[in-house]
Amino acid sequence: MMICGCHPGDCHYLEGNLKAEKRAEAIDLMLEDFGLEPERFRLEWVSASEGPRFAQVMREMVEAIKALGPSPYAT
Repeated sequence: MMICGCHPGDCHYLEGNLKAEKRAEAIDLMLEDFGLEPERFRLEWVSASEGPRFAQVMREMVEAIKALGPSPYAT
């Protein structure tokens, strides 16, 4: 799972990215509780004008997930 948000201090929704950051901390803890690898989740700050960066971040995430293999909860 990946969450992308505006760079801190540059969010149209003022504090939306800060809320996302707090939620990301909770997701990290949940993954740990469920025994899932932390690499299955990533929070990235990427603005709408950073298309190439967004594409690179997505490629990196796909590679990381492929390396981990299927989720142990997959049926």
